[in-house]
Amino acid sequence: MLSVRIWNLQSDCDAKAVKFLENEFLRFRQLEYLAIRTAGRNALRRCHKKGTPVRDSLKRAIQHYLKQDDYIIFVVDSDQKQELTSLADEIRQIVKDCNLSNKVFFVADIQEGEFAAPTQWHRIISRFRTEVESERKRLREEWDRAVAHFHNAFADMPEEEVMRHFEEALAEVRRERA
Repeated sequence: MLSVRIWNLQSDCDAKAVKFLENEFLRFRQLEYLAIRTAGRNALRRCHKKGTPVRDSLKRAIQHYLKQDDYIIFVVDSDQKQELTSLADEIRQIVKDCNLSNKVFFVADIQEGEFAAPTQWHRIISRFRTEVESERKRLREEWDRAVAHFHNAFADMPEEEVMRHFEEALAEVRRERA
């Protein structure tokens, strides 16, 4: 399952961004393959230890979330305060230095009353959809290869004998686990 963390630097929730992603993936019937989680400005406070440089704490927080999630989407409001702008710039530098640009995205906040989400959001949706489809295709191809190998291995054997061998193998596995 694909997992996305929406990290809003300005607040502790981003209901509009989550709702937008849910609607887009429901519309394309792919929500079942996507987990959406959120993080807010308090996420950094939880990872920051007193006396540690903010850059190190940011790096640790990003790495922590990338262990849990496939992608992080930083929601950055264009009208944000100077301190948040410098924080976003620091995060961009960490992403660049750690070569995480394929896992971490920066998008504009979805404003109230906005009829169409920014094109950045639509590009991200397209990328996730493509990844889900390619993963489905890869799993299907892997399954087809396994089934073909199974058919080739047992093609000359009567079905009853195959079933007997299969049941014996299952019984052996159960004995080993007990």
